[in-house]
Amino acid sequence: MSRSLLPGAPLDPGLQPERTRMAWSRTSLAFVANGALLVHAGHVPDGWWYMLPGCAVMAAGCVVYAVGLLRHRQVYRAVRAGTPVSGDSAIRATLLTAVAACVLAAAVLLGRP
Repeated sequence: MSRSLLPGAPLDPGLQPERTRMAWSRTSLAFVANGALLVHAGHVPDGWWYMLPGCAVMAAGCVVYAVGLLRHRQVYRAVRAGTPVSGDSAIRATLLTAVAACVLAAAVLLGRP
């Protein structure tokens, strides 16, 4: 039942879920770090609203981390059961969030006095 890319090598069912967890963690860290940079870039006197996009991106990073935890569990269960891992809606939603973060970053940097 367990297969590997190398003949005779055992399949470690813990590797794929761990790679998934680490990838989602790195993605969420990137969101939070870029959100912090946006907050810093939007910090101007009497212009607190310029920091709102950065706060939104940091909040999105927290959501991405939570989705990553759920995705880790899903992948772990699928690998343990030997079933294919399906469902790419979380990946598409993260992509759309990243595009929105880029648009917000451009708005902050271009609209800053």
